[in-house]
Amino acid sequence: MAGGLAIGRNSLHRRTDSSCLQPVAKTFQVIKKSFITVKDIAARAGLSPSSVSAVLNNRQVERRISEQSVQKVLQAARALGYVPNIAARRLRDRNGGNHQVIVAILTSYEAPVRLVSQALRALEEVMGEEAEKGIQFSVSIEIFHAGQLRELPGLIEGRRFNAAIITNTIAEDDEFLASVNLPFPVVLLGRQIPGYPSVCEEPGRLGREASGLLLSIGRQKLAVLCPELLTQATRGRVNAFSETVLRDTGRLPDRVISSSLSAQGGYEAMRSYLAAGGDCDGIFTVTDSLAVGAYHAIKESGRKIPASIAVVGVGDHETGAFLDPPLSSFSNAHHTMNRKAAEMLVQMLRGENVPQERFEVPVETRLRESTGNVSEFSRG
Repeated sequence: MAGGLAIGRNSLHRRTDSSCLQPVAKTFQVIKKSFITVKDIAARAGLSPSSVSAVLNNRQVERRISEQSVQKVLQAARALGYVPNIAARRLRDRNGGNHQVIVAILTSYEAPVRLVSQALRALEEVMGEEAEKGIQFSVSIEIFHAGQLRELPGLIEGRRFNAAIITNTIAEDDEFLASVNLPFPVVLLGRQIPGYPSVCEEPGRLGREASGLLLSIGRQKLAVLCPELLTQATRGRVNAFSETVLRDTGRLPDRVISSSLSAQGGYEAMRSYLAAGGDCDGIFTVTDSLAVGAYHAIKESGRKIPASIAVVGVGDHETGAFLDPPLSSFSNAHHTMNRKAAEMLVQMLRGENVPQERFEVPVETRLRESTGNVSEFSRG
């Protein structure tokens, strides 16, 4: 099941098809430049233009094109930096008039709402700065269940929107994205898949930072609190944290599994862990929302933060500074990530070339009382 929200300056409502989208009083100009053609891809892949066209339009099964040929087409398209121009073709009608551009944020139901709102604010901010006489635009939030991105209506055909930022996917969604050619410009946020422009944190950096911080304050019995369903980013944090702790202490950290990324999920997972005899003196939560729940469970058990258990999170959410004690957190500069993704998507809509590679954002550290005396901790 998948759904969506259409968002304009003065509207917010659930949508089921593109007719529900309301144009807003913001515009930007789309400048059409030269694109990589089907013939270019065919020459590189060593296949006929008709076969390439079928693959690019996701009709390989209908045309009985082999998987080997499909991969040749996808690899050639990515190597050449191919960006589908179906969006640009739809921007003008037969009389040369302009249509509205529908830009979507594709995210899962399981993602925290604040992550989606951050992406939305950055996208509207960039679009507002680009406002000129030209194409009206509206922003749509398209929601899918984790692992079911492929079920989103109209995704393969490109019927519902002209461009998209895709975020909060899990491994099954990433495998799907790697196997198809979406017929509109796409920027990935918080994950990297070959052939797609992406904006994300340095893989594993936050996990290594967290382990270094907790070990530097003398904590040796470490744990990591994470959801059962991991995105590329959260999986990277967990794996890097675990590998670094194993290397430096000779033992793997305990893994405390939450049912979700919510504070409630963090509370329930931490309460069960401690009630079952779990014994740690430092814990890394892969998001600040999990840390909020963990705080309550730790205190409920009679333990103190940081005397009994030091806690460090990720995200530097505004609530962290108001917890008791204030939460130490690593920030992956969400605003920088979201703004860069929006800027790249606008470039693609203009017809400009955008590198098919990862743009990494810096890590920022917020050291507070939840990790005690951290004056000697220095990030490498």
